[in-house]
Amino acid sequence: MQNNNSKNAGYLRMSKEETVLTFLLLAAIIFVWTFQPETETYAPDEPSGYSGPYHVEKVVDGDTIKIDLDGKTTTVRLIGVDTPESVHPNKEKNVPEGKQASDYTKYLVEDKYVYIEYGEEPYDRYDRILAYVYVDNVMVNETLIKEGYAKVYTIKPNNKYEEYFKQLEEDAKNGNRGLWSTGVFDE
Repeated sequence: MQNNNSKNAGYLRMSKEETVLTFLLLAAIIFVWTFQPETETYAPDEPSGYSGPYHVEKVVDGDTIKIDLDGKTTTVRLIGVDTPESVHPNKEKNVPEGKQASDYTKYLVEDKYVYIEYGEEPYDRYDRILAYVYVDNVMVNETLIKEGYAKVYTIKPNNKYEEYFKQLEEDAKNGNRGLWSTGVFDE
């Protein structure tokens, strides 16, 4: 006569393969549960001397963005750089290279959180913030020049990085990087 316990024990027995698979499944669940990424979507602690983080709501063109500043959409003009036109009211001034510069700026900052370093003169005549913009601790103004999507354009007193930017521009020009290969900056 068979014991009831031995009959039910058949339901609890697993093959070696099933045991290993069960163990691996449990280990994977524990691993995923233990190492969940944090849900914050903005940059780490505020860098010293900068303001932010601010969410980039829109890239207007290669050298102008819109950020959420305390619940208000605010325009920021990147200091020290000039990109070809892409959204000028006079359509004849817009060039394909302007769209390329705008697309590159989108690649760098769109829908990200940025910090800003205000210029000596923090606003221009159009009431735009004048700033150096940082994403992931990298200055966007610098990157645009370094990669050849902008040329140096400074107006005193906002010329803190002018000499450095000129060196980057010369390197980009000599290396025929970005838009320097198109001749758009030669005009």
